[in-house]
Amino acid sequence: MTQTGYLPSINRDEMSLTSSAQQQMARLMADADSENAAIRVFVSGGGCGGMTYGMTYAERETPYDKVYEGEGFRVLVDVVALNYLRGCEVDFVQDGLNKSFVFNNVFQAVGGSGACGGCGGSGGCGGSGF
Repeated sequence: MTQTGYLPSINRDEMSLTSSAQQQMARLMADADSENAAIRVFVSGGGCGGMTYGMTYAERETPYDKVYEGEGFRVLVDVVALNYLRGCEVDFVQDGLNKSFVFNNVFQAVGGSGACGGCGGSGGCGGSGF
């Protein structure tokens, strides 16, 4: 445990990444500018289901981050955002020319169905910073 009182590593009950998502994150980090140390997963208000889920590059880790370490990449999620992501699976899908990260089961933490109530879409209503 750290001084903040929690384990700094993200476990599978909190968030998981498919092998496709892990491979894409490693490719993104290999192509990223040298000042980018990790990929940050974030949650913000808005979106048709109430929250938006996305990703961006991060230059540094904060004391409030938990870390998912993979081969060739690191994912940072602050503990508040992780509460909204608890139980989600991050996937990377390609359908023709369309490529995107998808957040599956994002509403699991708040007892939802995983479907977007406003648009009828699946649990990945949010966008990505990539």
